[in-house]
Amino acid sequence: MYKILIVDDNDNNRLTLNLLLEEVEEIEIQEAEDGQVAVEMCVKNHFDLIFMDIMMPNLDGFEATRYIKQVDKKTMIIALSALDDETSKHKMLALGAEDYLTKPLYSEHFLQRVKQYLRIIEFRKQELRKNQRAINPFNSRVFHRTITFRIDSEEALSEFWDYWLNAPKNIIDLSDCVRLFFGFCLWLTHRDFESTIIVEENEDKLFMMLLHVRPLKSAVIKNLLLKHFSNAKYILSQDMLSIQLDKGRIEEKLSVSSLSEEAQKILSKTHDDVLSAQDYVQSTAISLMPKIDALEALNEETDSAILAFEKEPSKQRLAIIYENLQEYADVLAELMAFEHLGFAVQTLINFLSTLTEDQFESEKIKRLSTMLFSLLSDLASWRENVFITQVARDIHYLDSSLLSSCLQIEAIFEEKGSVTDDDEIEFF
Repeated sequence: MYKILIVDDNDNNRLTLNLLLEEVEEIEIQEAEDGQVAVEMCVKNHFDLIFMDIMMPNLDGFEATRYIKQVDKKTMIIALSALDDETSKHKMLALGAEDYLTKPLYSEHFLQRVKQYLRIIEFRKQELRKNQRAINPFNSRVFHRTITFRIDSEEALSEFWDYWLNAPKNIIDLSDCVRLFFGFCLWLTHRDFESTIIVEENEDKLFMMLLHVRPLKSAVIKNLLLKHFSNAKYILSQDMLSIQLDKGRIEEKLSVSSLSEEAQKILSKTHDDVLSAQDYVQSTAISLMPKIDALEALNEETDSAILAFEKEPSKQRLAIIYENLQEYADVLAELMAFEHLGFAVQTLINFLSTLTEDQFESEKIKRLSTMLFSLLSDLASWRENVFITQVARDIHYLDSSLLSSCLQIEAIFEEKGSVTDDDEIEFF
């Protein structure tokens, strides 16, 4: 059932729309006589589709559209006007309306449009499916569109900069990421290396990937990330650096005294795109609870295995540790919300399996054991707070710590890049 709101101060116009929509199935229609009433209704209820008249008393269609899009960005607003006015059309579209229809409405054409609107709304409600062509290692549920920048000159790099930073984009930490990629690409360009930046996204995240980074030492990349973008959610694998960015919301102060206190309070509220542990477990993870319960005993076994390895390091004892971690990785692979975390743990396992006893220096073994204990503690806390007590307000509250631990363990055995290599990367 689709909920439709008709907003118009003219009774006859509302009646006309009601009659036109009689042929559309599975819809529920409500009405508002002006923009102020429409905003109040949208604060309390979600509407899939809104037909918005522009010229109305109290609160016109422009202001009503702006406020409704703040409280419910997923609602589709279609502007209606008796005037084929380009200025009004562009203003409504800029404020968040998705189409602009002029009166009078012709039945056949109008119904065709409505059916298409409802098809789009239906697709929006569906969860993104895996995109087989996705290349980011965090999440394969991304839109089919990608943006590709081929960086073969400083001019191309300047275009990359301008595209992301010369106009407002509602992406958290975007500037840090762009500056970092700019520095890496500039270094590569000056040494006649070509690079490619590919961007994928879904509703909540943007994934920026720098390909062909092999000429840069991984230790240098990690040092610069720590120095210039310490809170980055990144994965460095083979010849690609991937960074995950959160999409945010641009907040505006509301000053419409005609709205009720309840409406103003909700409209001005900061929204958090978080998923609580209770909601997540009830909706997606119930079938996996037996496997998650089994991880408690696995934690104790792995704790003992790390202690034994620290006392007498050997390839065999290390194998027990990463084989136990493999069970964690297998469970994470089934929990679709933790794909990127599963990837990081699996990458760590693959790395540990390549270590040889020649690399088991006393100081490195001590650091490795300490980091593995820390990782195991975080995994135990993650399991307890997300799946057992379900007290976590955000299921991803430990992601950064876990990802960081995996990367730092790998860094223990890497040769550090020289200071000169680090300093030669050019940043603003």
